[in-house]
Amino acid sequence: MREVGIGVAGLGTVGGGVLSILERHQPEIEARLGARIVVRKVVLRNPEKSRAVEVEKGIVTTRMQDLLDDPDVAVVVELIGGTGEAFDLVKGALERGKHVVTANKALLAARGEELFRLAAEKGVDVYYEGAVCGGVPIIRTLREALASDRITSLHGIVNGTTNYILSAMAEEGKPLSKALAEAQRLGFAEADPTLDVSGGDAAQKLCVLAQLAFGARLGQKDVLTEGIMGLEPEDFVWGREFGYALKLLAVARRCQVEAALDRAVDESSPAGGLVESGLPGGSGWPYPPDTIEARVHPTFIPAGSLLAGVRGAFNAVLLRSEALGPSLLFGQGAGAMPTGSAVVSDIIDLSRNILSRSPGRVPLPPAQARVGLRPHAEIRCGYYLRFTVKDVPGVLARIATTLAARSISIAAVQQREQNEEGGAVPLVIVSHRAREADVQAAIAEVDRYDTTMARTRLIRIESP
Repeated sequence: MREVGIGVAGLGTVGGGVLSILERHQPEIEARLGARIVVRKVVLRNPEKSRAVEVEKGIVTTRMQDLLDDPDVAVVVELIGGTGEAFDLVKGALERGKHVVTANKALLAARGEELFRLAAEKGVDVYYEGAVCGGVPIIRTLREALASDRITSLHGIVNGTTNYILSAMAEEGKPLSKALAEAQRLGFAEADPTLDVSGGDAAQKLCVLAQLAFGARLGQKDVLTEGIMGLEPEDFVWGREFGYALKLLAVARRCQVEAALDRAVDESSPAGGLVESGLPGGSGWPYPPDTIEARVHPTFIPAGSLLAGVRGAFNAVLLRSEALGPSLLFGQGAGAMPTGSAVVSDIIDLSRNILSRSPGRVPLPPAQARVGLRPHAEIRCGYYLRFTVKDVPGVLARIATTLAARSISIAAVQQREQNEEGGAVPLVIVSHRAREADVQAAIAEVDRYDTTMARTRLIRIESP
């Protein structure tokens, strides 16, 4: 039987899952591939460490160079994480004409452009299904299943840690600190959860997804990113009253025509060239012909929407495209077996390419951006605003006037009564669709009032 040799760097949670799947599912894999996948080398930092998966001593090494120098290793599987040593390994593999499978979204977000360009020059492939949403096949869907379609929007729950925390806060009324501690105890959150709770992990994943869905070239710094640490149980209570569920969403969507219409009606902006042409690209148009938004933040969504029911540590991505319409991918977003399954699927796919001598069967992302990035200040959506104000006459009217002066229309208002005269009370306003810059300016003005007792809480509202 024909064989394809692979080398695996890293035997942590995902690496252990990969080797376990290759061993347990070997007969099925061989039947589907018509060949045997053979692990030629495994790089371990500490070979003496006890692991759940046993590895033959003859293939264990502590040197990354051994993967690169072995002529029988056709595919290098990078599972060490980070952007330093991992970059050197992947670059070295590509330079030697070896194919690469990685689950490293941080590496792809930071240096993917360089690696994809090198792979194209060398005529080899980079596969990375495990980098986003674990076992959910979102990468393959965007690269292949929807290759004939045009994606218009992407809304994703792409971080299982934060989704578990928010589910616990919503369903059990727990404060964030206790929900986070429980997630750590159960293994859903790292000892240092900063990358997850800050939204950074989701932003890295959005960079990868936006590249495939829209042809965007984004770095993490380009994504408007807000984490969950400022959320309080009462935000969930208020959200339920308005018919919303609260999720940390990664959002990317085309806004070419939407932005054109917004600019045309903005009295403070000259619209001459835009009006003359009728479409983006006129002399007054400030953005590239096709533009996307890219943002990660806590988001209220309708309680009956598809993403609202995604609970616990699960992931889901809702795509909308011109031909297919809405489609939802749902499943486990992390862990040894779900992510390991995605990595092994990539290994199988690459092995097919090698055996059929067809590298580059699925083109890599384009070297040049096909879309521009809309300035974050120009984002338009609904807003939940929770003001903490003195319980005195005229406060609501004053805030409403401030909002109206910036063309922010109020959709609903809720206020709690306070027994102590003049004490602090929450005042919650839900707006219709408004411009981010206008909302931020209005909040800054209200927070300077002598009747404002605390900083205003802002949560954006989407209808995916």
